[in-house]
Amino acid sequence: MLDMEQATRLAQEFLDREVSHEGMTFALVEGERAQVGGKFYFDCQSVAYLRSGDPSDMAIGTGYVCVDGETGRCWLMGAVESAELDLF
Repeated sequence: MLDMEQATRLAQEFLDREVSHEGMTFALVEGERAQVGGKFYFDCQSVAYLRSGDPSDMAIGTGYVCVDGETGRCWLMGAVESAELDLF
């Protein structure tokens, strides 16, 4: 089973590799993380928004990054699915 530090590293690597693109880089939101059962959940947002707080820099429609604590598999959840969990 992964610990929070390992899951955090995997989540950010996933964002860097699979989600970020030339027009928008993503990062984990500091302090917005939870472990529920065998899964880790992380809130994420565009780096530009995290720096500026300007809503025009915000990524819309994305949800949490989920990391399976057993396999290390990462995926980006949808906004509705994330809202239903209501973790942050």
